[in-house]
Amino acid sequence: MKDAITIYLNEKDDKVYVKVPPNGPCHFSLQNLAGKILQEEVHEKELHDFDLTGLPDGIYFVIVNQNENIRSKKIVKGYHP
Repeated sequence: MKDAITIYLNEKDDKVYVKVPPNGPCHFSLQNLAGKILQEEVHEKELHDFDLTGLPDGIYFVIVNQNENIRSKKIVKGYHP
């Protein structure tokens, strides 16, 4: 069910959205490049968002753990080629 987890950045509202299947509690965390946890939450909702407002441009990682199914994604804030 790894593909059932969706993680995407919406630059218009400066948020990262995470959609998970309804399979019980899920642990969400946002980390910087050094591995420091910036935001963290556990709940059973199917949609979670991380607000990147106020964070400097750079690389971040979203880690999602639901029933030992772990998914991570690199997010690049502020990069416009």
